[in-house]
Amino acid sequence: MLILNKFIGHGATRICFEHPQDATKCIKIATSSKNNKQLLRELEAYFSIQSYLSEYLLKYENEIISTNQGPGLVCELLRDDNGSYSKSLDYWLFQNKIDAEIISQLWHFSYCLIEHDIFFYDFNLKNFIIQKRNNHKFLYYTDLKSFENYKSWTFLKLEKIITPLARYLMIKRLRRLFKTLKISINRAKKHSLKECFCMAYPEPG
Repeated sequence: MLILNKFIGHGATRICFEHPQDATKCIKIATSSKNNKQLLRELEAYFSIQSYLSEYLLKYENEIISTNQGPGLVCELLRDDNGSYSKSLDYWLFQNKIDAEIISQLWHFSYCLIEHDIFFYDFNLKNFIIQKRNNHKFLYYTDLKSFENYKSWTFLKLEKIITPLARYLMIKRLRRLFKTLKISINRAKKHSLKECFCMAYPEPG
């Protein structure tokens, strides 16, 4: 059993600690035992989509481990060149540092999701990490538990069986992300991506 004591941060359902034996890794712990199944769900999602999104995903170990805080999920810990923990996208927005390099990766990430019908629905700014490495910025998406898991108001969960509906719902969430970041879809580099956004969820007016 690993003893965790170096706290990194937390979200709504998970707490993150630095791995006590490897400073290049972190361990995610569910905040409540009822959320433990999310760890396995996240691990399964990783291996399902890894080949399509590898450049935007943290590297995961392939099993749930035992810790003094409960079951844990081990994954890569991002650090900047100066050794500090890499910061989330909301920090970069607050600092007004969302530049062309970050925007380009956000467009490509979105394109990969749409192109391969990989459906995520939680694009909170804290779910994205920007790593500064070798004078460049690298985008990572860190919350895989929303993979094919839309918090639908309907018990039928139609998005799980109707692909166009799942795509529509995801693109709606992506557009909300770009609006928050003050990025217009008219700046999309790939015409096919812009077309997907407009067809699935047209600009008002």
